[in-house]
Amino acid sequence: MAALMERRLRISGVLIVLGLLVEALSLIRIHPLAFLAFMFVGGGLLVAGIAIYLYSLVSVTSPSESE
Repeated sequence: MAALMERRLRISGVLIVLGLLVEALSLIRIHPLAFLAFMFVGGGLLVAGIAIYLYSLVSVTSPSESE
């Protein structure tokens, strides 16, 4: 069970870092598509990472429930 949570946390961390990288790179470029990349690609990756993180916290069963 711990391996599943670690895997989900790793995936969420990677998504959040990718989202932050996309947003940082889109701030360098001054173009209308950079704003769209900032909002939809970067924001989407951030939201997905946060959602997976929160789901991994909520879906963990306590040790007394698994017995």
